[in-house]
Amino acid sequence: MSRTGIVLSILILAAIPNIAVAEDKASPLTEHPRLFFTVAEKEALLEKREKGAGPLIWKNLIESADWCLTKKPRKEWIAPVEDDPIYENLYDRFYAMMMDMAIIEHFAFAYALSGEEKYGNAVHDWTLSCVEAWRPDAEATPDGGKAYAVSRLLKGIATSYDLAHDRFTDAERARIREMLAQTASNYYENYFTTDTISGPGFHTHHAIVEFGSFGIVALALLGEVPEASDWLDSATRKFEDHLLPTGLAPDGAQTEGATFWASTMHYRLFFMDALRRVTGKDLFTEYKDYMNADLALASIATIKEPGWNETNQTVILEPPYGQLDYYSPVLLCLAREYRRPVYQRLALWDHSLGHIQKTRYITPNRKEQLLFELGGYAYLWYDPTVPTEPVDASLSYQFDSVGQAYARGSWDPGGLLVAIDKAGQVVIHAGGIPILNSPGLGKALESTPGAVVAREESGTVELTWVSETGTLIKAFLKRPDRLDIQWEELDNPLNFTSFHQPQHDRDRLIWGETCSVTVLHGEVEEINSDGTIPQLAVGNGKLRLIDPISKSYPMLQLQPAPDGKVGIQIHLQ
Repeated sequence: MSRTGIVLSILILAAIPNIAVAEDKASPLTEHPRLFFTVAEKEALLEKREKGAGPLIWKNLIESADWCLTKKPRKEWIAPVEDDPIYENLYDRFYAMMMDMAIIEHFAFAYALSGEEKYGNAVHDWTLSCVEAWRPDAEATPDGGKAYAVSRLLKGIATSYDLAHDRFTDAERARIREMLAQTASNYYENYFTTDTISGPGFHTHHAIVEFGSFGIVALALLGEVPEASDWLDSATRKFEDHLLPTGLAPDGAQTEGATFWASTMHYRLFFMDALRRVTGKDLFTEYKDYMNADLALASIATIKEPGWNETNQTVILEPPYGQLDYYSPVLLCLAREYRRPVYQRLALWDHSLGHIQKTRYITPNRKEQLLFELGGYAYLWYDPTVPTEPVDASLSYQFDSVGQAYARGSWDPGGLLVAIDKAGQVVIHAGGIPILNSPGLGKALESTPGAVVAREESGTVELTWVSETGTLIKAFLKRPDRLDIQWEELDNPLNFTSFHQPQHDRDRLIWGETCSVTVLHGEVEEINSDGTIPQLAVGNGKLRLIDPISKSYPMLQLQPAPDGKVGIQIHLQ
């Protein structure tokens, strides 16, 4: 439909309350809010402020809402540019839209749940400002570079339209609907229904983010914009045919990376939760077998306190933005849906639940900061009746699809946890910190069944990795508090980074009262307190970002014994 037709439809429908969708479909909820909770559900939600972790989540949510009040609504559009060799414009636009979406949604949740006037004023001003600032993207020709960011922004505006519906006048609601509908129509006709995007080959992270966001827009406008029914049908079919059955690998991993597992789950849950509430269609039950959280169970290491994240800090083999605060809301929702105590247990290790996630990813010139709004969802999805015991899950995991294996000593935060990936990188977490992180040593041997193999017997887990050149890594974790690991056929010293510099006493390395390492083969060659300062960069490393906590990590070097072996034994204190 043309822009004029869409605007005319919106203006006509604005005067018709509670319009129903086509007769052959179940009548959706027509009053707002309706996406993530209704007026009837609100009282029970507010009672969670006094139950279990509810007070903490609520406190954090309000703290972040007050931080958002220090920010100014966006007034100008960031136009795409053709010549973007280091992807600076791409990331300026992406982070700007992510920031706007996160702040709008966080204000919307804070207002809808608290009724506070200051948050109502803020969500009103931010939403309308973003509608105008990003309106040029409604008419721009869609492509994959734009869709990933634009669809997220639309989701944020649609969520605000729903949650803070009473803060807008009729004319303002019409303006919001017009912008959402014009952009959605453009993307539906010129992107989502194209053979490539609608086909089975488009099914992983970008597809789920884009169709999930598009589906939220459709649900927010259902019954108010005639085309929204077709948009919703398209998004739902895509979820049923491709995104749920094939969005993750059969072993539950995300082949593009574990952080993409988390965001894949975010956008599944956003859409599925709202779809069931608005239309009654329950994908949670029908597609339960595809909602695999084993990667989170394998990799979450310890408690997350509020503050900046660092690589491997609470989730191993993961960058700063992909730590526990990125995973925990997913686990809360899955715990609510499937009543698995282990999900609830690990999610509640995150003491920052409810906060907006402020990442260290900041563009160098415009200083656009990547934010994620998961705080309001964490509050909604937290169910205090889900127990944290007993834990019914394995303590060792192998993911052939991504060439990773993990073994943990217990389900206690700060316990032993070791992982090896297909490049031979080893990360060892003990006593609440990543004590040793070695770089990759090469490619795994192709003929090995799985790049890394995990075998478990009688309380001991063995992880094995073999390189193309013959280097061998074997790790034996004897539960709950001992890990032996050996590298063989080494030609060069092994370098490790650590979160903290250990005390060195002959053949022992000691990290305070948390854990110790005994060197069984080889010797400690060097400990450098100013070992390495990692650079935050995106766009294939071309765009260096501002890092608010740039810091050095101690570097340890172990010299192999004459037979080419390095062997160490880790004990929890």
